[in-house]
Amino acid sequence: MALLVTMLAIAALAGLVAWWVVGPRRAWALPLPVLAPAFALWLTGHRLGWSLGPQVRLYGYEVSLLLDVAVSLAVAFGAALVQRGLVRVTATRS
Repeated sequence: MALLVTMLAIAALAGLVAWWVVGPRRAWALPLPVLAPAFALWLTGHRLGWSLGPQVRLYGYEVSLLLDVAVSLAVAFGAALVQRGLVRVTATRS
């Protein structure tokens, strides 16, 4: 349970950083950059079992923390950029 909470915290922090840097800074724009890295971590770590780079022992599990942080940041920024692009496209059509 502690590992799950840690991974969700990493995903949430990555999403918050991406939301703040990329925007739009509206409350409705927050869920996608926060939820996308959580799904990506679940997919890469739990479903696919990918483990690249150095591993650390965390709560009794071998965790590739560097990969997890990199995946979280990349997916969060990607989701935020896609969201910002969609907001701009829909705003110009209105």
